[in-house]
Amino acid sequence: MKLFKKALLATAIFGAMGAQAADVSDAVDFTSVEGFAVANGVLADDTKVRVIVREKLEAGDKVTLQFGAGFDLTNPAFVLAQAATAGANEIAINNGTADYTFTLDAAESDFANGKVVMTLDTGYTVELDESFEIIADPTVLKATATEANAIVTYSAARWQDGVAKDTGGDNTGTFLKFANQYGATVATLLDGKIERVSQSSFVTGGVVAPVVNNDADTFSIALTDKINYVNAVAAATTAATIEIAGDFSDIVVGDIAISESGNLAAGDVVATSVTSSLLTLTVTDTAADGNSGSFTVTIDNGTRIGAGETIKESTFVADATVDYGHTVDATILTNASVGEWVLDATIINVPYFPVGFDGVSTSVHFANEGSTDVNVIMTAIDENGKVYDAVNMGDLAADTVTKYTQTLIMKELGITSATKISVTFNIDATEGVVNAYAFSNAGTGRQSLVTSQQKGK
Repeated sequence: MKLFKKALLATAIFGAMGAQAADVSDAVDFTSVEGFAVANGVLADDTKVRVIVREKLEAGDKVTLQFGAGFDLTNPAFVLAQAATAGANEIAINNGTADYTFTLDAAESDFANGKVVMTLDTGYTVELDESFEIIADPTVLKATATEANAIVTYSAARWQDGVAKDTGGDNTGTFLKFANQYGATVATLLDGKIERVSQSSFVTGGVVAPVVNNDADTFSIALTDKINYVNAVAAATTAATIEIAGDFSDIVVGDIAISESGNLAAGDVVATSVTSSLLTLTVTDTAADGNSGSFTVTIDNGTRIGAGETIKESTFVADATVDYGHTVDATILTNASVGEWVLDATIINVPYFPVGFDGVSTSVHFANEGSTDVNVIMTAIDENGKVYDAVNMGDLAADTVTKYTQTLIMKELGITSATKISVTFNIDATEGVVNAYAFSNAGTGRQSLVTSQQKGK
């Protein structure tokens, strides 16, 4: 009895193995979204899917290929070929290094309805897990072809009795699998920490071999251009525009240096303009090998620091497009972070701080919870847009609370009448060491004033 049960189990397992279906892949190669758009839906290259046979086919077995509505097989010149590529108006069967062949069964085929029947030739077998490609010449695809209708469904039947074999499962694949030819990622971010006093250099700058250059910072962007895709837009026919938004107030084109790698040759990436808020880069392909590669941008205003230029706190974001000859450019970056420049300090701002008004007392209290004294630089702007010169307020003593009254603040800034100011404190401290509390008192009680804080890095 035990042997009988084991025999039944073995039979069930073997039967389950034999019931596996052919697997039909989707397109072996991606089709370029952009190239397809430029060509108005007309393909210039063959497309193909791969069939992996999960049950052995024998000589005489019939294979039916049912093509979807995206195919037109009614051209009188249509043929089924046994070849590695498809000729005009052909569907080709590529068996790679195998030697088996199929013959078209025209009588059972129905080209008007996309049905192609073929017979495995005498003397051959297609063994379990062997594969062949179905290759479609572009002339058999309609201009309305899509991923959904440019499909083929595979089925097979035994030569002896026509009973289906290699059945079920994923036996349908599409000849069109679209992907964007162009792409970009920000590979390295700007991360400069600005020296807090003169704000004309970084505390730790970009590495410019063989020395560390504290006047510079770098970012890099990686581009992809899949010129091997079906219908890919030809190399050297595109231009990419990359716009970096940020505060470039004291930066000029001469402060920008660029190095390229991969398929990007020297001079392929150019800084075409710098405004106070926008750095524009242009990328072209001079070697006709596609814009796949990386480039690094070094921003260095060290040669002009003596003229009073400073490095501004800023966040940076990138937008990028590729002009590939279509009515609409391809977008490859949208509001992508390119990093930031921050002061190497704790910045505390009180955006509304009235001083000098009768009956109103305002003040700011600082708690230095660190074990060392920390320096404070104060700046301000007022309701009329006046910018007050920076004032060094000295140090906040360690492990203590220090109060700045409105009288002290007015004196240090040179304010002599009632004024509404936004006051900012630049503190030589790292995250969490110094905190502040601002308030006003009009005689009826204390009222908190809003503060914002950027913690030191």
